[in-house]
Amino acid sequence: MRLARFSGVGLTCFAIQAGILLALKGSGAPGPVANAVGFLASAQVNFLLSTYFTWADRRSPHVPWPRRWGSFQATVAVSLACNTGVYALASGFLPPVAAAAAGVCAGALLTYLASDHLVFRRRRAAQTDHFGDSIDDHRRPAAALPGPHGGAAAD
Repeated sequence: MRLARFSGVGLTCFAIQAGILLALKGSGAPGPVANAVGFLASAQVNFLLSTYFTWADRRSPHVPWPRRWGSFQATVAVSLACNTGVYALASGFLPPVAAAAAGVCAGALLTYLASDHLVFRRRRAAQTDHFGDSIDDHRRPAAALPGPHGGAAAD
């Protein structure tokens, strides 16, 4: 299910990027500038959708929002570099759209893995004092309780 949410967010953000690209290019902005603005805007929407939709079950109050945002932006930068590199390599022997698709797939895979293992990783549960067979059993074992003379119960 998470992969479907990730894909849906990716398609939504691509549509935002493409819309901004076309709007800016239509108003006379150079293509690379229009594409960069669209990419940066869609990356911010992607962060919000990823935080509240794709990885919502992994939101943690212990991770400051700016740190998670910064980690996501670093992931976006590395993903963009991967996407561009794969496109550059593949464009030597594939048509442009196929080369672009290869780059998008490589970047998306990298983003998914980085999000899963770094940006939105599961946090370990806090250590609790449970002693019985059940996680709900918080009784101390008899040897840990103080005895009648202040020492361990076994004395």
